[in-house]
Amino acid sequence: MTVKAHAKINWTLEVLGVRPDGYHDLRSIVLPVALHDLVTLEEAGEITCSAEGVDVPQEKNLAYRAAVALRNATGRKLGVRILIEKHIPSGAGLGGGSSDAAAVLNALNLMWGVNFSCGRLCEIAAEIGSDVPALVMGGPVLMEGRGERVRKIDDATLKELGIAELPSPDDIEVFSPGIFSSTPAVYGEFRPSDCGLGPNDLQPAALRLYPAIADALRLLESKGLERVTMSGSGSSVYGVRRP
Repeated sequence: MTVKAHAKINWTLEVLGVRPDGYHDLRSIVLPVALHDLVTLEEAGEITCSAEGVDVPQEKNLAYRAAVALRNATGRKLGVRILIEKHIPSGAGLGGGSSDAAAVLNALNLMWGVNFSCGRLCEIAAEIGSDVPALVMGGPVLMEGRGERVRKIDDATLKELGIAELPSPDDIEVFSPGIFSSTPAVYGEFRPSDCGLGPNDLQPAALRLYPAIADALRLLESKGLERVTMSGSGSSVYGVRRP
């Protein structure tokens, strides 16, 4: 079985404060984009995972951790061989590792005949990473908390948020400048005064740490794209093509 693991962008990202557990309280509209990794899952006696061009120990790979977490939740002895063809860059604010983990959870839920509900999968996903629940749910999603609270965005939610419409994945152009942006470093640089300056409250902090992101923003603006913004904690930026 081979599935697509789509990257995401943060259409909005609000930092609402710091929680008692040390995580930041967030509210974000998460949208899928066309860019994706390819994840192949093959029957096997144990769980193994490899990703081409990624020098990460298996135990730290989010896709591997997702498979282990789902197996543990079933209480059954299950295995799978996971092969990942990477196209989503790391450290780019596009949820690359998280998208692979989400794809593994959804695919193994079918392949192993687990048949957990989406809600149960999202609970497991929250143990793996903050972006994983939204990517398990798929489509436009409102993410809250540290990422563990997610809900599909429908017409009623759009009205509640005061948004007329959201772009389709094919209308979003993503550019990654090749800068590895450290999420902990960006949150460490974040100041409350950064809030409300644009759609992404983390963008000012990322620009202070990685000034070259500004060049990427200007590049997309020069192409006539609308609403050019950074995704997540960077370094990727995106804009919307309009007819």
